[in-house]
Amino acid sequence: MTMPAMSRTSVEGPLFVSRGILATACVVLWILNSYLAFEAGSKMGAAPWHFLATGLDLLGLLVAVQASDAVTPRARLANLRATWLVLASASTCCAALATVREPGLALIGTNALLSAVAVLLVSHRWNLRGFVTLTVATAAINTAVYAVTPGADPRTISNILFLSLLPGVVGTVSVLLRRDAIQRKGASGLSGRLDALTRGIDAKTSARELELAITKTQIDELFAKVVQAPSVPLDPAVAREARELAGHLRQLLLEEWSDSWLAEALELEGLGGTVLIAQPTDVVDGLPESSRPAILAATMLMAVGATLRGTHSSGAATRPREAHCIHFFAQKSGQDGARLTWRIGGVHKKHLSPLVWTELDSLGRAKASNDREGCSIVVDTAGWRR
Repeated sequence: MTMPAMSRTSVEGPLFVSRGILATACVVLWILNSYLAFEAGSKMGAAPWHFLATGLDLLGLLVAVQASDAVTPRARLANLRATWLVLASASTCCAALATVREPGLALIGTNALLSAVAVLLVSHRWNLRGFVTLTVATAAINTAVYAVTPGADPRTISNILFLSLLPGVVGTVSVLLRRDAIQRKGASGLSGRLDALTRGIDAKTSARELELAITKTQIDELFAKVVQAPSVPLDPAVAREARELAGHLRQLLLEEWSDSWLAEALELEGLGGTVLIAQPTDVVDGLPESSRPAILAATMLMAVGATLRGTHSSGAATRPREAHCIHFFAQKSGQDGARLTWRIGGVHKKHLSPLVWTELDSLGRAKASNDREGCSIVVDTAGWRR
């Protein structure tokens, strides 16, 4: 059974579903804004501020399209976002100067709405925190500029603030809803895989028990042959059979005692080489069965996060197998508790799926810390038994 790729919702974009829809909306708003600016300029003798604001909006739109393009290097995105913010602020100032002679909501409203929608395009390859920050900054600039414009109407200022924040609110809600749907789908798929693992472990345990029963029957038959033997020493064939049965029984017992339920489950998932479980495993085996699905799910999700991080990272000095290996420790804590520790090499906690923390919260309070080598997660849980 292999581990399918899972979505990393905590890393940078694409933040929104369709870049094409956002670009089309911005172009439509720019055309509308240009038309209103042309009409206003014609009535007022072609005031330069209208057309300057339209030109700056067009430059900002081109920068936003480039910032949202998947082929644009990530190293350039910060500069592109800063450039767009400067152009959008300059356009807002020009639009505000144009309203000194012709107050109204149509022109300045479309200008504010265009910059607010363009924020979604600029932040398409960013994260949610950056998008919200840029949205608030743009809304604050738009509102402040129009607030200091001579003859500004307080109702117009509140409308500008509303238009500037509306696309940001819609975009934030859409991202949260999409992430919630991804997490629900991931949780559902993970639950199904855990059920399949449980069946696989049960089948493996049943096979071992059957093999032990068969070996016991063979040993009983061998004892019967020894009892019925007419003389000593034993027949060479019987002695050879006894040695073979003893070796086979020893191997079965070693397999039975060396593997814990967690090691067996990870082996079935193909993660036996990625997750190393510290010996001895008596504490792991003593954990209550009610906590085992959460421990297994969290460990599997950590392994996925480490694997994806290793796939996307470049220039690593260490070998991937060493850099992204997970070490798991379990030890007694107090009278009836256990301290569970995961050590993940080459990965910081922000790169892990939010589902990891959901699973860990069901066990106890999780404490995570980052360092130069990776991150460590510690959970104190109750219910350890002998």
